[in-house]
Amino acid sequence: MPHKHFDQLKTKKLPDSEVEITGEIALSFLVECRKEALKELNNRSEVAGFRPGKIPEDVLVKKVGELGVLEESAEIALGREYPNIIKELKIPAVGRPTVSITKLAENIPLEFKMVVAIEPEFKLPDYKKIAEKINAEILETKVEDGEVTEVVEEVKKQNIKVELKEGETIETKIKENLLKEKEIKNKEKKRLSIIDTLIKETEIEVPKILIESELLKMMGQFKDDVAHAGMKWEDYLKNIKKTEENIREEWKENAVKRAKAELIVSKIAVEEKIEPTEAELNHEVTHLLEHYKDADPLRARIYVFTMMRNEKVFEFLEGLK
Repeated sequence: MPHKHFDQLKTKKLPDSEVEITGEIALSFLVECRKEALKELNNRSEVAGFRPGKIPEDVLVKKVGELGVLEESAEIALGREYPNIIKELKIPAVGRPTVSITKLAENIPLEFKMVVAIEPEFKLPDYKKIAEKINAEILETKVEDGEVTEVVEEVKKQNIKVELKEGETIETKIKENLLKEKEIKNKEKKRLSIIDTLIKETEIEVPKILIESELLKMMGQFKDDVAHAGMKWEDYLKNIKKTEENIREEWKENAVKRAKAELIVSKIAVEEKIEPTEAELNHEVTHLLEHYKDADPLRARIYVFTMMRNEKVFEFLEGLK
């Protein structure tokens, strides 16, 4: 485990499979995170006469204030130490924690409070055997000539320009692309089959907080889709003659299924000691924050960690023959 930058950890059991964690983050680590905080603030701040990312430090600090820099440093420090705090306490945390800073001032350690959902006790089925069986299934990837002809005609009809390598024809290029598409679809089909089988064969009592978390994610994504379609959410609800609560109730079963999948993948990751390296994680988090400048560094880190870990678990399962 990396060097610890936290201290005074205390836990308290809460109802509904939750645990409250309080503690401190060392002042030295807050100071260490200041450089990254200044970089992040520089990239997303606007100061007349300077391009984002090129603002002199004194000008930037004057704009956001020392407290602003300290708050950003605190978010980064908590994001970095959260996985280590969970490991130290041996808490099987799942989902996103609720984090609040309880004391933050210059030249003193940061004090925090986190509320995390804990993994319910359950037994995994023989996931290796299940994955091996599904991986052994042979799925059709052949591309018929008729499929190629149909796409070629559509490309010509739409007057779409296709980049071709030397000696390559439009037919061979399209056939290659169709083959890749089928391979990707077959990979997704097997992943779905593996996780569906694991869900069916696993008895889990899912904490309410995880079901609620999944519903929030699903609803947030759907509202974005409705907005991108150029419709107001209220108008959409009127058109379908439903309330938001009606939709949430309809989606509840799917939310439970998604929460179960997350719990199963998380437990396999623990069993097989699968997780991204610190370097991999830092690289992807930096990349994400460059594109989403208003993102919360702690939430971004937890999101990236979960996505990378889940991908590695599926790669592990797909490799079982």
